[in-house]
Amino acid sequence: MQYRIVPLRDGAGQQVVGDDALVAIWRRLVAEGKVEQLFYFGGINTPEDFLAYIKGVDLHVCVVVENETNQVRAIIWLTNISGGTAFVHYALIGPFSRGVGRAAVDYWCGLRRPDGQPVLHVLLGITPEYHRDALRVIRIMGFTSLGTIPSYCRGQGGTGRCGAILSHYECAKHRR
Repeated sequence: MQYRIVPLRDGAGQQVVGDDALVAIWRRLVAEGKVEQLFYFGGINTPEDFLAYIKGVDLHVCVVVENETNQVRAIIWLTNISGGTAFVHYALIGPFSRGVGRAAVDYWCGLRRPDGQPVLHVLLGITPEYHRDALRVIRIMGFTSLGTIPSYCRGQGGTGRCGAILSHYECAKHRR
């Protein structure tokens, strides 16, 4: 399958993915039971919370759309973009597809500054150690896990603390 990446905002900063589409994504995340694992720090509990967060100007948000069906298959975003690095976040919608992961990494590693130089050299991820599915997905996407940060995340079910797995991906080693 082929996928296209649709940024939340165009080059002028205008929102091109509407609030209705974002709320529909929120509803799918809720229906698939992915909200707690995705927003493991808490605080994102309603469509309004989700919209306020995902439309934040400090995030680089995109949706991954399956070309054949025109269905949204993931929402992806970057945070803390600075000095050639960024933290990646993603939520798959529906079943896992290697193509969705490849499309996201291709997009992130393909971002360019106006002078043609890459925006990102290293992608970083922090994943709660209990989120085995996400850890499997990031390995499939080509990320390397570096170790565990103790007590970094809120525990599953919102109780206690758990470790987080720190992972990275070097764009220079990326093959398109």
